[in-house]
Amino acid sequence: MWRGITLGLAELATEDKGGRVDPRHIPAPDNTGTETEKRFAFQAHVAVRYAIEMLGGYPVDNVTCEHIEDVVVARTVGTPHGGSTTLWDFQQVKSREHDKPWTLLQIGDSKALRSLLRTDRVLRQAFSEGSDLNYRLTVAIEGKLAAGEPSFRDIARSGGKRESRIRAGLGSKLEDLDADPGELSDFLSRVHIDELPLRGELERDNRDALAGLSEHLTVAEIRHLHQTLFDLVRSAMLEQLCPQWQLFVTQPDPAEVILRKRLTRQTLATIALRLQRPELLYFLQASRRADYQHPYGLLETSFPTRLSDVRVPQRISIAASSDTLPDTCLGQDALCMLTAGPGGGKTSLLRTIQARSAAQWLAGIETQPLALTVNAAALTPPRPLGAALASAANETLSLLGLGRTLGEEFFRTAPRPGTTWLVLIDGMDEITDPELRREVLEWIVQCADRSPAVHSFVVAGRPISDAERKLLGAVPEYRLDQFSTEDLHSAVQGWFRQLGIPRPDTSTDAFIAALSSAGMSKLARTPLMTSLLCQVYSMNPDGVIPDSRIALYSSFADLLHERMHNRGPSGFRTQSEHLTQRFGPAVAKHAESLLSELLDLIGQMAAADESRPVDPLIYIHPAKPEYLPDHSIEAWITLISRSPAGERPPGITRKVWTDFIVSALTRCGLLVREGDRLEFAHKTVQEYCAARWAMRTPHAYEQELDRTLQRWIHNGGPNPWGAPLETASYISFLIEADRSVLRDIAHRKLYDSVTRESLPCCLLVAIINRFGSLEPESWQPVIDQAIRSTTAVVEVDEDPATRVWAATILAELDEAPGLAALESLAKETTLDHGFNEDPHTPDFSDRLQAARTLMQFDTRRGADALMQLVLDDEDLDELVRVRAAEILFENSDERAEAALGMLAEDSPWYYSRFAAIKLYSKIDRHTAAEYLNRLIEDWRYDDPESCQDYAYLLVQWGDPRQLHLVED
Repeated sequence: MWRGITLGLAELATEDKGGRVDPRHIPAPDNTGTETEKRFAFQAHVAVRYAIEMLGGYPVDNVTCEHIEDVVVARTVGTPHGGSTTLWDFQQVKSREHDKPWTLLQIGDSKALRSLLRTDRVLRQAFSEGSDLNYRLTVAIEGKLAAGEPSFRDIARSGGKRESRIRAGLGSKLEDLDADPGELSDFLSRVHIDELPLRGELERDNRDALAGLSEHLTVAEIRHLHQTLFDLVRSAMLEQLCPQWQLFVTQPDPAEVILRKRLTRQTLATIALRLQRPELLYFLQASRRADYQHPYGLLETSFPTRLSDVRVPQRISIAASSDTLPDTCLGQDALCMLTAGPGGGKTSLLRTIQARSAAQWLAGIETQPLALTVNAAALTPPRPLGAALASAANETLSLLGLGRTLGEEFFRTAPRPGTTWLVLIDGMDEITDPELRREVLEWIVQCADRSPAVHSFVVAGRPISDAERKLLGAVPEYRLDQFSTEDLHSAVQGWFRQLGIPRPDTSTDAFIAALSSAGMSKLARTPLMTSLLCQVYSMNPDGVIPDSRIALYSSFADLLHERMHNRGPSGFRTQSEHLTQRFGPAVAKHAESLLSELLDLIGQMAAADESRPVDPLIYIHPAKPEYLPDHSIEAWITLISRSPAGERPPGITRKVWTDFIVSALTRCGLLVREGDRLEFAHKTVQEYCAARWAMRTPHAYEQELDRTLQRWIHNGGPNPWGAPLETASYISFLIEADRSVLRDIAHRKLYDSVTRESLPCCLLVAIINRFGSLEPESWQPVIDQAIRSTTAVVEVDEDPATRVWAATILAELDEAPGLAALESLAKETTLDHGFNEDPHTPDFSDRLQAARTLMQFDTRRGADALMQLVLDDEDLDELVRVRAAEILFENSDERAEAALGMLAEDSPWYYSRFAAIKLYSKIDRHTAAEYLNRLIEDWRYDDPESCQDYAYLLVQWGDPRQLHLVED
């Protein structure tokens, strides 16, 4: 491949000792990286040479620049036993301005041997105990060795006069390194010389070798690729290489500094694709941008909403199980299903999988299938698979910068031998025609049966009927789970940053708290709902939540309505027109009328189903007292059909009209299909509609308020958490009345309820007030009464827990006195007397609870209160002190390390010291081991069994000092 260069190195491998090791953790004996790079471009060309070997399939594993030596080449070589191992070639690269031959003494003058000797010593010391490291030491010289010059091996082994003179001369150049004759001879016997072409010739050879790897590239393209490769090497020499494949490694192996210096097959993956499969490269570069556009970015912002900027990873579970799986499970079967409710994140997940798989392939990681997202509508009518995939890919990827039209053949064969295409079929439920949907499902099954080694399929959509499920056969069915609490926080924060909400971190906390207190957080636990709620929030020019929850839900419903009537190809209005227009303009107009009134019809049903109504006017059909008793689809169709807008118009068959109603209900965003049932997407959606209907008359409104408030007033005790929190959401909707006569009723009833004896009602006022639903002037007397009631409980109540809870409510109602009360309670040493007499879980400490709650409102004051608890060694249980330090650590307080260290060393009880030591190990494992050794020595005779457990943990940490306890 290169002129005059011999690549056979198998004979240089030492005996294989059972493993492959990497000298990445060895500190370099000297480091002149950046200076060397500035002075020697020749060294970069040497590294390029080995990078091209990797591209050409030679057994070069990686090339590291400026770590330990100028260039370190790792090769796979054979062993005497027929196996393979890694040979590490540590190279000192030497060049000079003239092209005269080198002598060995001149090489000695170049200081190459000095560097290699230091390297040899470091390696031998680091791997002195049965090392598996196989390495060679090389001086790579620009040009030739002078004729007749012996090798370093001959110099080391020969006793001739000339060899002895040269050996003595080389020894004098290494005199300051104190190498005795035995070490010098052993060292020289293992140093090799590589003669390299002159710099101009080496650069030309490199370009020629690169051109030999690809026949389709022009001379200009080869020059460009060579320059790209040269720039990568220079970045590695400058410790600035940032290989993208790091993003996909769950347990990074080399240290970060090595990643910035090391070229691997993954680093060169894009260059390899450009040389070998340019069509695949174009596909990957476009697919990598599949997650740029967010599917639910309904509002225009100053810049496009990118899915990758706001998406939060979701969990996948297999049907009928609680097991959580990674999304890579979607490529393990020839055919599987992925289901989720409306807005459950299916589209987001599929786009993310496609973008991630492309990024992995571009990084040289080709172990996973290569994904392509296809809309189900693009597969109608069924046609040859290659043509369908090519058409869909060209259409969608052209918007993402696809540089070349992809042909059918590209998708007929595997993207690379041993891999498969992962065809992600989105929007199956958006095919409204049942017969057409059935044809597509049957066609997918046939394709999966015909080419399981080339294509695997994921059918994504909402849960399908049993009949359609049977078409797919016995295939795995996965479901996409909703957001966890942490996921929701991350999703809202991402949206707020994208939408330009001021102080997104603080605003997210406040928004999440508002959602949670009002019972809306479950509604927001899907990507669609989160995005819509955040966008509704951002619609207000002042950047605040609308003035009532009803206004928020009304805006939310308007967005859903607008989305449903979107004129795009996947919009329901467009598809409904296609479905009904063939029956004539009268039918199409009637269908449009039903869509316009659909939200009102659903609202009437929600009101009757949510509560036991007292006003018969809320019924569409008052003769039927049980409304939607089973929420079956049949019941929904029956009741919708009783309304004028839902009555089947002449000229359309009953089946088509019924299918149209079902599609409208399932696409409106308010309902979700669960088998043969239609449920509200969330309870709060139903509560919103029910509250609106309860406001129809003052009499009905007052009776509904009485009914719902009774459980808050008579809860059986002062503890606010005995309150019926599940009804707070509905009551919040009720009191946000849009008429003054109704607001007066709500004002009077709540004022009478917020007494010292009924803390839950004070809590209810705090929940409502958190949304800004209570108008400051008219509702201030109610708030003031709640403040007086909670203040009285804090000051005079005998139960410590009740006092803390009352202070928490007070902080919600009036922050300044509430925080002062929490701060005072955290310092009150008598507050935990009951806990100290009967200690149990530290979080039950009332003082700790007061400090934690304070921290939720004011981080600094809460952290100060927790630190005071850590320092209280007289009145507080030891485990509570440790828990306080742990909370400081969890919140990244700079005092946490000192606090845990103090408890790990000075706490009087071994169990609290051990708890502190385990936490400290997350900060500094070495120091934690010292603490644990002292703990064992202090308590080994008092509790030998526990100390044996501690010794076992020390061994796991790599500290053998107490190994004898484990062995005993």
